[in-house]
Amino acid sequence: MPVKLPPDIEDLVLARVGSGDFASPEEVLRSAMAPWIAREQSRLLAMSALRSKIADGDADEVDVSPVALREHLDSVAISLQRHDPDAA
Repeated sequence: MPVKLPPDIEDLVLARVGSGDFASPEEVLRSAMAPWIAREQSRLLAMSALRSKIADGDADEVDVSPVALREHLDSVAISLQRHDPDAA
């Protein structure tokens, strides 16, 4: 997939390759994206766990009050934001 980088980013990538730190522009970009990829994988795992818990809750016949549900969801949202501030 060809990607056109902004000139300032392209200059940074080429400088890193030119310094010998990386063998290719692809290696620079892979390294730069590694933290984002890790956060995305973590987010996907959290979403999968949440969907599983929702399915478990849907199968549970015990009713929960709207207030209790809201309080629980608020605490989950706060917890997720602590782990990944970009999740909001």
